[in-house]
Amino acid sequence: MDKRIEAVLEELKKTLGLQQYVLHTHSLSQEVSAFGGFDILLTADLLPPTVDSQEDEDMLPDGAVAISYSLRFEQLRSVITVGDCSKAESIGSTETQFVQWVEYQTGLRMGNGFVLTNRSEFGIEGTLMHNDIPVQTNSFLEMEWDEQGRILMCILPIIVSDQFEEGPFSLTLEAIEPLVRQQLTPIRLPIEDEARFADYYAIDEVFIAQDGTVLPYYTEEQSARYPRAVLKWSSVSKQQFEKQAIQPFGPDLTADDAFAALNQTFSGVTEEVLQCCIQSATAFLSSELPEESGEWEVYRIMQQPGIIEVVCRKVGGIAGPLRRKLLIMLNKDTYEVMNFMDSNEMAQLFEGFKQPRVETVSQEEAFEKMVSFITLEPKYVYHQGSRTYKLCGLLDSEECVDAVTGELKQLNDL
Repeated sequence: MDKRIEAVLEELKKTLGLQQYVLHTHSLSQEVSAFGGFDILLTADLLPPTVDSQEDEDMLPDGAVAISYSLRFEQLRSVITVGDCSKAESIGSTETQFVQWVEYQTGLRMGNGFVLTNRSEFGIEGTLMHNDIPVQTNSFLEMEWDEQGRILMCILPIIVSDQFEEGPFSLTLEAIEPLVRQQLTPIRLPIEDEARFADYYAIDEVFIAQDGTVLPYYTEEQSARYPRAVLKWSSVSKQQFEKQAIQPFGPDLTADDAFAALNQTFSGVTEEVLQCCIQSATAFLSSELPEESGEWEVYRIMQQPGIIEVVCRKVGGIAGPLRRKLLIMLNKDTYEVMNFMDSNEMAQLFEGFKQPRVETVSQEEAFEKMVSFITLEPKYVYHQGSRTYKLCGLLDSEECVDAVTGELKQLNDL
């Protein structure tokens, strides 16, 4: 085993009281980070000192521990004990000791760093806070232990900057009404018990900064590009596309590759990359859907571990899970199409459903019905460009408006 990885695992074993445990498997992989670029994850399974023979070698025995650790941020991410039956050593006996353990692992402090939102005899849950305002994070805080003070489960958030935009939260819905109106969009949903589709107006959940900047709900999507480029072609590509197997979270890395990646600068989707992706998407669609020139747009381009994702969607379609989309996965170096997914496959599940009734409610009328149900909750959101936490308002609503009847409905009920 690589000495650098071995040193990290030995330190984790001490941190978690697993000195007597034996390493079973470990791997290194990349994932898109909410803080820009990629994180390098070390995952490991450790077995208790005495393990009975297992009938299923693919199943971890009770007492085994699965660990996830961020090499980039040098922090424990999660711990899960199989069967809630730990054979580790105790690391505490009181809630105060476990809170102090969390503080040491994360660098946060209870009070202005995080507050406990739920507690039980053997567990705590918490939310990150700054000046009494919640901090939007890549994860959440949760921890459980047993009567002997051994960790059974732990999930820890990462915070990467102590730079926060200070000052009072001054945004109001009235002051940003044009932006709010833009986020009220039509969506089409299947009504399964009536075997039909229905259209609604709903708020697209986003963060709005004090300066009016709109940030996506999922912070990692700040590194994506949204060109909205309509794809047109006058000739059809003769290139044949064969699907290649792609690992969901990118290929496993060697230790050398992992540590080398930590030192690489993340350039994001540059203008050159964007144009190459558009060219590849155009060639692909002209081959697969030759009669549909001008009917598709490149909606989003985003780098993933080992590949670049290009999302194309039908021009003029209504938002929602059934809007026709193509997810094209490109080789990050050659821009060759490696694989693709067509949302038509999911649409076939609703074959035979009746088309939605003709809308009778305008977007303006829907907004007037919705406005009193729209919320703007203050939150701190990490801004990759400035590497600071911006004070934003989370724009949201649990209500939607039926585009035919004008009736208000709960989104969760649909």
